[in-house]
Order: sequence, then C-alpha cells, then structure tokens
Amino acid sequence: MKKLVILRRRKLGMSSAKGIAEFSQTGIRWVRNDMEVTPQPQEDEVCIRWGCTSNVASKNVINTAKSIHQVCDKTGFRQQLKHMELAPMTWFSDEDVPHNVLVNSGVIVRPYKHAQGRQLYFCQDLKSLREAWDKCRGGYISQFVEKDREFRVYVVQGRAVAVAEKIPEDKKAVAWNHALGSTFENVRWNDWPLQAVRKSIEAFNVSDLDFGGVDVMIDGDGTAFIIEINSAPSLTSEYRQQCMAKAFDHIAEHGKARIPLIKEKGGYLKFIHPAIEPKAKVQHEPA
Repeated sequence: MKKLVILRRRKLGMSSAKGIAEFSQTGIRWVRNDMEVTPQPQEDEVCIRWGCTSNVASKNVINTAKSIHQVCDKTGFRQQLKHMELAPMTWFSDEDVPHNVLVNSGVIVRPYKHAQGRQLYFCQDLKSLREAWDKCRGGYISQFVEKDREFRVYVVQGRAVAVAEKIPEDKKAVAWNHALGSTFENVRWNDWPLQAVRKSIEAFNVSDLDFGGVDVMIDGDGTAFIIEINSAPSLTSEYRQQCMAKAFDHIAEHGKARIPLIKEKGGYLKFIHPAIEPKAKVQHEPA
C-alpha cells in the first residue's frame, strides 16, 4: 500500500490536514511546504496537494498543480461551467450584460481570483456595474440568484464523500461565506439534495481535480447552480475529516481513477463514494 503525505502551504489547511492524518488507517502524514525540519514528500510517496502548487519530488500526485490552477482561475473555470450550463448566467464584459437582468435581478461582479467572499460586488445599475468592472476587469459578471439554500459537496474521484449545508447569519446576505459568519452543518445521506449533488459532481468532472469542495446553491424554485470549486476545502468537523481520510485511504489501496456515475436509479447510493458506504452503486468490471 502506498504512503500518502498531505502538502499544505502556510496559513492553509492545518486543522484539516491534521484531522485527516489522525483518522487515516494508512498512516497519512502532513507537512507544510516551507518547513525544512520535516521531510518534504519523497519520490516514493503519494503527495496530496492541499491547495499547494510547490514543486515536489513525488511522482504520484493527488490534485496536480495544473488542476489547482485550473479551478483557482475563477474566470476560466466559470467559462467551462457556463458551457456546461451548470452556473448562473455569466458574462465576461460589462457591455454584454442585458439591461433587464441588471435592473431586475442584479448581478455579481468578481475578479478572476478571489476567496472568502472578498471582492464581491452586487450591482443593479449601470454606474455601479462599470465601477465594479473597472476593479475586476478580467473577471466575470454573474446574474444574481436569490438563494434559498447553499451546500458544499465534498467530492473525491467523482463521488461525494460528504455534504454540508451553509447556515448564514443573514439569509438575505449576498455571500454566505464561512469567513463572514456562516456555519456548516453535516447533511445526512438520506437528506442529500440530489440535484445539487449531481450537478456538483458534473462540475467536478469538468475539472482535472482528484478531490475538491464544490459550492452549490439552490434557488426558491429548487434549481441548483454551481458557484465554484475549492481545491483546499475547509474540514471543520471530525465527521468530514473522517470521510476524507477514508477516501484517501481508498486511493492508497486502489489508485485515484475516477469512479463514474451510473444511469440506473439509486438515490444517494449512486453518488456516494464506496469508501464511505460499501453499498454504493458502482459499475464493476466484467469478470
């Protein structure tokens, strides 16, 4: 069985990496990329990049640097999501935004790189739109969706390992962000919002990631829209740390190949990772 090591960068993922390592059955260790006293990932180890793109000696990597850059480029990845019709209506120039959308629902303007609800501008008139676009030129403009619920779906190898619901301090707030006061509550398997989970996995499969946290919102009509994917999703509960540890242990034993979704009906069992639920519906290779 291969040895795994989580590589994180300064001020990112310490509690997540530590928790995963503690719950792993295969002895995952973790290290910060700038620490010389702790051995960096070795050539014979599997390196799990926790949002970190530093050069490593390891020949086997979970989340390549290229895949992390792909989802960190919020504009480029939003273009891919738009093509798949997974995201809200999106434009890449202030001149393309329909006037009726601007004044009726409003739009969100963001730069091509952003995090934690910062640099988010809500606009409902041409003047504020142009001012925001001057600050975020090269980013994107998205139709504002009035959210009813928001979730983070934790995906590994194309299967969900956990789902958490974001509970905002103020439901009328534009951004329901953990850094701005929102909290996460684990969602039981039978209560998973299956349309949101399915679209999250479809969005994940647009990326080249091996794992990630997909942020997805649901409007008042029950339609799910993908917001973005995080390559270093915060794991603030022991349950989610355990789930991620089980999935990484599964990779250590079986490899990191994608586990495809199947067409037959099956509720959450067709979306859940087999490391979390052995009864997960998977397509077995013929004998």
